[in-house]
Amino acid sequence: MILCLDFTDKKINITGVERERKGMRVTLSHELADPNPNKSLGDYLKSISASVDEIRVSAALEDTFHKVFLIPDLKKKMLRSALEAEVVKAFGGDYQFKDHDIGEAPGPGGKANRKILTAGLKRDALEKLSLRFADSRIKPSVYTTYPAAVRCLLEETGILSEEPLAFVDIDRPSSRIVVLKGAEIRLTREVSVAEEGKDPDHSMLAKDIYRTLLFYNEAYPEDRVGRLVFAGNSAVSEVAPSLRQKASAEIVAFDPKSAFRGVEKSTNVHAGCLGLALLDPVRCSFGFVPFSVQEKKKVKRTLAVSSTASLGVLLVFAVFISRFSLDLINLNSFHGGIKGEIRMKEERLREMSLEFISQSIESSQPPWSDILMEVAAVVPPGVALKTLTLRQMKRVWRGEVTGVAEGSDEIASLLKVEETQSYFERSPLFSGVRLTERELRGSNVEFKITYQLEI
Repeated sequence: MILCLDFTDKKINITGVERERKGMRVTLSHELADPNPNKSLGDYLKSISASVDEIRVSAALEDTFHKVFLIPDLKKKMLRSALEAEVVKAFGGDYQFKDHDIGEAPGPGGKANRKILTAGLKRDALEKLSLRFADSRIKPSVYTTYPAAVRCLLEETGILSEEPLAFVDIDRPSSRIVVLKGAEIRLTREVSVAEEGKDPDHSMLAKDIYRTLLFYNEAYPEDRVGRLVFAGNSAVSEVAPSLRQKASAEIVAFDPKSAFRGVEKSTNVHAGCLGLALLDPVRCSFGFVPFSVQEKKKVKRTLAVSSTASLGVLLVFAVFISRFSLDLINLNSFHGGIKGEIRMKEERLREMSLEFISQSIESSQPPWSDILMEVAAVVPPGVALKTLTLRQMKRVWRGEVTGVAEGSDEIASLLKVEETQSYFERSPLFSGVRLTERELRGSNVEFKITYQLEI
């Protein structure tokens, strides 16, 4: 069963709907009006939780807004930023909002604007609404607004059209008026209904509805309301004739029997709840998710991804281990021979003497042993070499050394660099000696000397 709940300031309207092959059937209708609505709702949900498969909720009208904004035709990200700025300017930043693009509208200079229908729901109201179901076995799958549910109901029953119409849901202690034009929700309002006996002919209610229609017609003089669709209790038969004459509009009685079976067996079937039952959660333009629920979903997704990845790693590891075990069995037959070969190589390496290694160095080209000995002789105390390189260019060996001279001050360090250059120039092993770089680093001097090897 789909359990649909519509919240007002005084009570909670509840309707249960079952999906059938030939449509949908209303199985229960109920109202909760209690000084402690949280407790009464919790107790009620516990009593019927075994038969509930899904919960859908529409919020109280005073916690929501619906408005059309005309925004310049911009790129998607820019359009979203511009729309957010308009929402904050009009309603503040404490709303969670959704938008629905309902087409182009002419703008200044022949440029088109985007016509964006926006619905918002107060963040704190959404969180409080979510907390009411904290102890429930099934949490709501859809949070939306009453007008969004009504739009879906009128669309599914074939009543909605491109001509403006007003849907009036008469109920106690308050009734609701929603004016729609196609997909656009243009006006939403809640009007009070007098207590039993205080307004027997419902004249005050009729006047309040008429004033609402006058306000709309002044705002949209070219799109006046041509139809009044009435739903609700017996007051409809008393209010409708009065408004037919005043508003000069066609009166249509909403009959949910065309879309739902079992309505005649239930009392107080609520139009907003019927709309909730009909909407497609995937296509619902104004479906909200509390931030606390979003965070829980993120954690669940993260855990699911982590678990899947871990399981994948374990499977790969298991396959690798099984494959490795098979290979290990095959390798055992060669283990003895491989072990013996490794032992022989280790013994050969131990037999190589330092004399052989030294002889290899001495016989190499260029003669590194001579070069290193000569470098050690020409580098004065207080000078440290950092690099020594050689490169053969055709038949000539060219190289460079870099180092740092550490003196008591800058002058002493510079003198040590010049002394090093002088020693290189006087060496019979080096020619074409040039001091190519000198750079002060505090009291030290870094330098580079290039040379040609005389061999």
